[in-house]
Amino acid sequence: MNKLQNFIANFSWDIGIDLGTNNTLIYLKGKGVVLNEPTMLARVKRRRFSGLSAPKVKKTLSVAFGAKAKEMWNREPQQLEVISPIKNGIVSDMEGLEMLLDYYLKLIYEIPSLYPKLFRPRVIVSVPGIITGVQKRAVKTVILSAGAREVVLVEGLILAALGVGLSTEKTDGVVVVDIGGGKTEVGVVSMGGLVIGRGMALAGDDLDRAIINYVRMKYNLMVGPNSAERVKIDIGNMDPEGESKRSALLRGRDIETGLPKGIKISEAEVREAMISEVQKIVKLVAGVLDETPPELMEDVLKRGVILTGGGAGLKGIDKLIERKTKIATRVVEEPDLSVIRGIGELVENTNRLNTVRLVGGI
Repeated sequence: MNKLQNFIANFSWDIGIDLGTNNTLIYLKGKGVVLNEPTMLARVKRRRFSGLSAPKVKKTLSVAFGAKAKEMWNREPQQLEVISPIKNGIVSDMEGLEMLLDYYLKLIYEIPSLYPKLFRPRVIVSVPGIITGVQKRAVKTVILSAGAREVVLVEGLILAALGVGLSTEKTDGVVVVDIGGGKTEVGVVSMGGLVIGRGMALAGDDLDRAIINYVRMKYNLMVGPNSAERVKIDIGNMDPEGESKRSALLRGRDIETGLPKGIKISEAEVREAMISEVQKIVKLVAGVLDETPPELMEDVLKRGVILTGGGAGLKGIDKLIERKTKIATRVVEEPDLSVIRGIGELVENTNRLNTVRLVGGI
């Protein structure tokens, strides 16, 4: 069997996909990360029919993918809709995800150096630990229909740990906090598997919505999610001790007059808007630490808490967790790339798949 697998490997290629709520990253064996695009597409709105004799609906026509689709978000004409087929790390639109992956994988297949390959690729995919068996099968079905030969599902927390250099052979444990766009996961990883893992559907997008709600309530101003995200990135700071006098300009629509309006929002106001949501993430980390087996606590105290994911880039969130847990907390370099780096480890060294506990229930 191993000889057959080695023979197929010579005439095929492996792909890794980090399928995130906000961004999709694709890793190609021997080439590294070849795609990093928003998990969004623009398509013609589906027609709705009523009655038993409604005509059969053809496949929806897509218009734009990735960054181009995100540029159209909240600016699209009436006949189009911009959607993200992943919500909180879970597939919410099967057809949309199939269209998106079909487009991205076709771009990969067109790379000239892949032309001699005869067999379809094996795809290693990150999935959240909080999804059900039905949702795992949905991910597998979509990727197989997009042209994969085999689909291997691995939990995102394990991949993030691999991406920051954790060995799959040692018994040392490490606490990984992965804050994405649509979900946050916290777990203790040891020997290539999860000792304990918890997650919730709260992450970066919820912080954007918190800023939107705060500005609406305080300033009577309606702003879009892109504007809120930009303010969060530019002046968001959860550490009051490191507060500066920075501010940002927010433009939107005055709710009373309906006219354009701009305000200046301070760093302290942005923190006030987000603090209640961020405290929920801190509470989740403290809860996982409380459930961690005593045998692993020495490792945890030695290694500390590691923050990964795009949401870990929020300034001061590590200090907030550190004060609550009394455990050293650090943000890894380029936290948004931790999972795809872990996938790259498995794509480049397929023997390591044997040391990683794969997702079951499919």
